[in-house]
Amino acid sequence: MGVMKQGIVPGESSIVRIRWITAALLGAALALAGCDVLALPDLTQTPSPPAPAGATVTTPPPAIETPDAEQPASAPEALVLTVWMPETLAPSSETSAGQAFLNQLAAFDEAYPDIQVEVYPKRITGVGGMLSYLRSAPPVAPGVVPDLALMHRDGMVTAAREGLILPLASLLDAAQAADLYPVATQIGSVGDALVGVPYVLEVRHAVYRDTIFSEPPTTFEAVLESPVPFVFPAAPLGSVNNTTLLQYLATGGTLVGEDNAPQLDAAALTRVLDFYAAALEAGVIETSAFQVSDPANTWAAYRERQGGLAVVTSTLYLAGRSEVRNTRPIPIPTVDGQPAAIATGWMWVLTARDPERQTAALTLLEFLMDPSNQGVYTSEAGWLPSQPAAFSLWPEGDSYVPFADELLTAARPLPDAALVAISGVAIQDALEKVLLENMSPVQAASNAAQAVRPEQPGTP
Repeated sequence: MGVMKQGIVPGESSIVRIRWITAALLGAALALAGCDVLALPDLTQTPSPPAPAGATVTTPPPAIETPDAEQPASAPEALVLTVWMPETLAPSSETSAGQAFLNQLAAFDEAYPDIQVEVYPKRITGVGGMLSYLRSAPPVAPGVVPDLALMHRDGMVTAAREGLILPLASLLDAAQAADLYPVATQIGSVGDALVGVPYVLEVRHAVYRDTIFSEPPTTFEAVLESPVPFVFPAAPLGSVNNTTLLQYLATGGTLVGEDNAPQLDAAALTRVLDFYAAALEAGVIETSAFQVSDPANTWAAYRERQGGLAVVTSTLYLAGRSEVRNTRPIPIPTVDGQPAAIATGWMWVLTARDPERQTAALTLLEFLMDPSNQGVYTSEAGWLPSQPAAFSLWPEGDSYVPFADELLTAARPLPDAALVAISGVAIQDALEKVLLENMSPVQAASNAAQAVRPEQPGTP
């Protein structure tokens, strides 16, 4: 994104309006079939102080207008932008990241006094979630529909396919997208259309104790020689666990054939399953891994010294790295040890239909995406920025920066959920067959390939 010249330290006259609306309040308004807009209290008005006891409140006489007196020109009314953000990322003075965002909103207000910003924290999913309101609010309460929203990748894809958000390709300067990591552009796109501008990203990677390993255990071979357990979330949150999916893709496996129909590479899957079978036999991994789906549990196990090599997320690691010793981040181990990762994150999406509001929303978006602003926010929040230039605002000498930059450069987006629901299920089933039922890797991979595409020869 183009570097903007405005500073990020607000002056005393800054005005930033942030309203906290609960899902219950907004849901009640939407339930009123006869309401066209949501009536909200004006939280910006300063109430008159109560009169002291015994005092008489008098009303001053009206001013007498004289024909010759010049009437002061009224200031133009500021355009009020409505912004939705997830509750966990919304600005707040209670955290350093939240305060950094507040400072940036105040700086924006000073730089653009004709635009005011109202931020509404929203739930991510379910009743009262962003997607739910984007679907239901326009016909019932159009006044609460945002101009700009920060949505997770999964919700963004659904919103784009339902026409709830606007394509950005014709509205953004091509140079702006060029400043992003390639994976960020891919994450923000649905098909070939850019529909979201990635703001904060997350990847999964591994951590290890450098007092145990003489070399970083980034390959399958190094893990098999590990003197300590390798802990990872083997249970899927959806169709397949993220670690095995990444290792399959890093081995050269694909989820679709040349005709774009679901398909698995049995040879690549066999190589991955061979590793797991050998790791189970060596005692490096345990079948109890299938009881874990959240990386927070493997991070906790690592910190409690139940493993010397574990899969975590970048956000978990950044939040807790100061509390662990002798720990270094590495990519998730793969067959050849080359950096690989699957990235996801939160995207700014445009919902404003009015051209004037679109222009104002894009002005705010460019301001927040300025590397000097994004860098400060991501450093404080413990999320990864979507553009390399933002890392220059992270603390000088932070050893995590070159690692994260290398990983984001090599990362790929999480494959489409509909595709993973077919091919991913087969990969996960093959892993369970090998580790829980002692099926040979070759047979399990063959069965998986044929389950996804029955006419495909399954034996590698």
